[in-house]
Amino acid sequence: MKFLKEIKIKPLDLVIIVFLFLSSFSVLAFLPKAEAGATAEVRVNGTVVKTFDLTQNTTWTYRAKNGNWNIIEVKDGKIRDKADNSPDQIAVHKGWISQVGQTAVCLPHSLVIEVMSGSKNDGVDYTT
Repeated sequence: MKFLKEIKIKPLDLVIIVFLFLSSFSVLAFLPKAEAGATAEVRVNGTVVKTFDLTQNTTWTYRAKNGNWNIIEVKDGKIRDKADNSPDQIAVHKGWISQVGQTAVCLPHSLVIEVMSGSKNDGVDYTT
């Protein structure tokens, strides 16, 4: 208490400081939560080569004419590049992705895996 008297902080000042400190973290409660995806697209050179339903567990191998290959695995609502023959293995080391907007990129093969939609739309699509 001697320290508080020396710097002339009153007990109510300390209460206000603690309140402001704790309330500064309240903004975290209002941040948007990451949305899990329902589908993912595999693109090569910007062209969609396959679309995956993340609710269906599957493994698929992409083979290019030049000998490049990527093994894509879907399991439990997540997708990953399980293995490929690129020299740096960056897409493989990225691991599982499941949130909308997340990507795994294999630059040597020009392959991009991106989680696309947040909810599976089984409704009717009305067009005019």
